[in-house]
Amino acid sequence: MTMDRTTEIAAMLLRAARRRKLVRYKELHALFGRTEPLQSRYRALDEAVRLLSDCATLDYGCLMSLDNGLPADDFFNRFRRARPREYEKIMGFASAGRSPIKKRLIADAERARVFEHALQTAASGDASAWSDVKAQSRERLAGAVTALE
Repeated sequence: MTMDRTTEIAAMLLRAARRRKLVRYKELHALFGRTEPLQSRYRALDEAVRLLSDCATLDYGCLMSLDNGLPADDFFNRFRRARPREYEKIMGFASAGRSPIKKRLIADAERARVFEHALQTAASGDASAWSDVKAQSRERLAGAVTALE
């Protein structure tokens, strides 16, 4: 795995975010040779996500999409490690994390944050507006959780 591959994945995620689109895992796998192990593919994705953002505040990996429209477990595992309180608030304490409805709440809220971040950084040329986006997204997420209860 090379840094060029990681940068290519990061660019693919950033383009998708600026266009408010998702990236199918098939598109990620198409960047690799057939013999490239899955572990190195997901490591490159993880490194690309970290190039774009601090996962404790924003995770571009949410833009990845399986056939059901949700990101795979790599995103949810990263989210749970980076933001355990937010994860537990939605999924519940000691949750196995299998509820697709709750997963969609997490993914949709994170995607909204990423889309806003990408548009604001493209317009301003930096990430200084991120704190406002973060606050707005957390309010939106809290409203969705309240509606679910």
